[in-house]
Amino acid sequence: MAKLLNFSAAARQLGLPRGTVSARIQELEKRLGIRLFQRSNRRVALTPEGIQFLASASQAVTLLDEAQNQLAANHEIAGPIRVGYPAATPDSGLLEKLSEFCRQYPKVSIELVLSDQVADLVEQRIDLSIRGRDPANPDLIARPLRARSLLLVASPAWLAQHQPITHWQHLPVHDPHQQASFPHQTPDIHTSDLNTSLQLCLNSMGAAVLPAVFCRPHLERGELISLPTPEPLPELPLFLIYQQRKLLPERTRRLIQTLLD
Repeated sequence: MAKLLNFSAAARQLGLPRGTVSARIQELEKRLGIRLFQRSNRRVALTPEGIQFLASASQAVTLLDEAQNQLAANHEIAGPIRVGYPAATPDSGLLEKLSEFCRQYPKVSIELVLSDQVADLVEQRIDLSIRGRDPANPDLIARPLRARSLLLVASPAWLAQHQPITHWQHLPVHDPHQQASFPHQTPDIHTSDLNTSLQLCLNSMGAAVLPAVFCRPHLERGELISLPTPEPLPELPLFLIYQQRKLLPERTRRLIQTLLD
């Protein structure tokens, strides 16, 4: 009734006579000792007290629904989970954990929402998001995952043209995460995109500082060579981000624990 502000429409949606809906509203107002609705022949509106009561009651209903979901989840772990996932950095370790989780809970489905943009979890209905930065948002929880190591790599052809390397200050280095603290030149073609930086490095358009997990297949095939760095490279942080909620669905809670283990 508070959403529709129309007794006839509320009665149809509830499958009750219009008079019954009106009587129950009057009973509630009498019990509370306040008027919840202003009524006239032409319109119905919430009073200020009605607006306040609606906000409190909605929170109570949400908590009740979550409690019921929690109890139901004790019997069966099932349902969808939407996970925000960085498109440019597929992490085989994370994908293995997600696959293991689905094998353990076959009635859970996980949808990976691939994007390198910071997502609005509420607007995009994302349950969990994996990101390289702590959002510093008091409405979100950020739990650190295992940090990723970085490597300085180059193609064999590029390396053959520039050996021996005694310093890097005049050599081009792709650094999409801006983590290289040693002096170097910005390549003629450069980008903040990991995939493009990798491809430019494979095309002998400079060396690159990239996540080790991202480079591993190319290192194994001999398409890239790992190089010593003038200074140690930092690790790249990774965070698991989700909304602050008193009662998460049990399937989401268990996935969080799987990813953190």
